[in-house]
Amino acid sequence: MLVGAISTLRRWISGLVLPGVFLLLSQGFSLWTVTLFLLGIIVVAVLASLWGFLSWRATTYAVTGNSFRLRQGVFQKSERTIPLDHVQSVDTVQGIIQRPFGVYEVRIETAGGGVSEPDASLSALDRDAVQTLRREIEGSRIERSEETTGPTVLRRLSTRELLVAGATSGQIGVAFSVLAIGFQFLDNFFPEDFVRRLVETLAPNWLMVLLILVPVGLLLAWLLAIAGTVLAYTGFTLSREGDFLYIKRGLLERREATIPLARIQAVRISEGLLRQPFGLASLRVESAGYGEDSGVSATLFPLLPHDEVGEFLAVAAPEFAVAPTLKPLPRRALRRYVFRATFVYLIIAFAAAPVSFLVLQSALGLLTLSLILPAAAYGWLCYRDAGWAIEEDRLVVRYRSLGRKTAVAPRRRLQSRGVTRNPFQRRARLATFLAEVASGSGGSALRVRDLDAGAAETLAGELGPGAHLERA
Repeated sequence: MLVGAISTLRRWISGLVLPGVFLLLSQGFSLWTVTLFLLGIIVVAVLASLWGFLSWRATTYAVTGNSFRLRQGVFQKSERTIPLDHVQSVDTVQGIIQRPFGVYEVRIETAGGGVSEPDASLSALDRDAVQTLRREIEGSRIERSEETTGPTVLRRLSTRELLVAGATSGQIGVAFSVLAIGFQFLDNFFPEDFVRRLVETLAPNWLMVLLILVPVGLLLAWLLAIAGTVLAYTGFTLSREGDFLYIKRGLLERREATIPLARIQAVRISEGLLRQPFGLASLRVESAGYGEDSGVSATLFPLLPHDEVGEFLAVAAPEFAVAPTLKPLPRRALRRYVFRATFVYLIIAFAAAPVSFLVLQSALGLLTLSLILPAAAYGWLCYRDAGWAIEEDRLVVRYRSLGRKTAVAPRRRLQSRGVTRNPFQRRARLATFLAEVASGSGGSALRVRDLDAGAAETLAGELGPGAHLERA
């Protein structure tokens, strides 16, 4: 009742904050206005408490036969029945609201569930009730013996690894964007005269300010990225029992997720730009129909040495533990990779140079030419890292976006496979191979660009039934 009341109160107050602040600012902080504001909060709290009580009285659940049944609703009654063999996971979240009461929110996901809301949820169960419910739902699929004491811990993320994961997460760009957006609202928090004087003081020394502010901003963004990683992955623990993997993580909001091995479609090994030089990687899983938190709970392990990935997967998900020698792309594909990487910058350079000379009477536009060489180097890296292999009926694909990634998918998990060729690829006897696996976002692609056309046809044929696709 209390958890329901607090959750309802939090939702309602978030919608009443702006009207309340507007009332105080427009009417002034008089005794009558403040009293009216406080009375409004009390009324909302009473109504939220009543709603929490009614919601608690109206919510019942049970596991009967081969199905889970949930009945809830205050004014509009609803009853949900979920067959147990359709349940993909029973996850728990202990947020800031649940933690003081020692209870957990339980989220039940099915293979065909949505990505915005769980199929069924219970907002407050204690630990014993959670374990009992999970045992009743998953018990038919877990072979237990008298010696079984619970999931076996496979690996824990240490404090040192947690900090290294934050420092090398590659989220500094996102954090820097957040800081830049926050800086745009500077004039909303300080007087207009102060902001104007600050700009007038700094404008003459803009180069020095730029040399100072950019490093400071990057440092703050880096610290913000580390803080975000710490909040998300503190206490990260991966366990396994039978055909289920269990993940625990989180600092402020403690989460426990279940990943059935049977639902894992592919494993991706990511070597970020900051991690690859140190031989570090992170592992993610593509899981069919995974629910609300498919992006986060699909992290199999946030950081581990690349040399230990094979050994780790052999214990956690043996079906994906392969280390084949990848076949490289033909030499004639290099120019296509370099061209794709430099094409946009070439257009910008040729467009900026005349404008710079004719309009600005300056040669600054030629500076855009300096971007072409790094772009060409990036294209060469993409070509060098690309490769593929078929190992023990499993497709292995390696590619580079910003960091290097390797994807492993069993042939039986592939939803489709195809070969595409455009006119330029036909001239160079090249093709693009594309395969897809099911995932929580609706589908995930495994793509190899510009491999030999004959090898692409052979690869599509070896990976099972289904005609390949031709595109002009």
